[in-house]
Amino acid sequence: MTNILEINDLVLSYGAAAAVRGINLHVAEGEVVTLIGANGAGKSTTLKGIVGLVKPSGGSVTFAGEPTAKRRTDWLARHGMNLVPEGRKVFAALTVAENLDVAASASNLRGHALKELIREIYGIFPRLDERKDSLSWTLSGGEQQMLAMGRALIAKPRLLLLDEPSLGLSPKLATEVVQLISRYSRDHGLSVLLVEQNARLALSASDRGYVMETGRIVAEGSADDLQDNQEVRRAYLGS
Repeated sequence: MTNILEINDLVLSYGAAAAVRGINLHVAEGEVVTLIGANGAGKSTTLKGIVGLVKPSGGSVTFAGEPTAKRRTDWLARHGMNLVPEGRKVFAALTVAENLDVAASASNLRGHALKELIREIYGIFPRLDERKDSLSWTLSGGEQQMLAMGRALIAKPRLLLLDEPSLGLSPKLATEVVQLISRYSRDHGLSVLLVEQNARLALSASDRGYVMETGRIVAEGSADDLQDNQEVRRAYLGS
């Protein structure tokens, strides 16, 4: 399979402090890959480095065969890379439908094609359809996460970057949200890089994974292999 994302020897720093220390990882087209690790391991910083919110001090990021060092964040978004950041960033004073309309206005679709796309989003996230006239601040945490992901999917991304989608959600809702994205990836060939502290949940929905500690990749492999790895089980799976 062709890699849509390649990271080679990436170094990311905040001032003199290196948060990411020469990591290597890749995501193939249509693949769900998870990056797990404790809080402060460098996972979210890695996503910020991929989209250019933190400038690399070493190494490289390549997206769809194109080095990203001189590319702006808006260029990456237009060419199919979309980040759903931690914290469920939605427009609280707008309804669900209005939030989706804002995202749709940035697309090239109009008329019937746009209506079909929004109908597809409601099909993926039926709860959003049920609450499309509700103000976003009235939604539960899980519903807000679904809305954030729905807005991202309207852009028809080739690569979706998800930062801690289960944060603050009940176990049931967290599982529902992550499994929805995994199913969408299988059905539509979407590539996903999923950053999660909930290792068991993330690995259950992924093809492959990487384990990050103190800014370094310390283990990698198929999701099954990582779930069978005794050190990973002891540190992240509670067994």
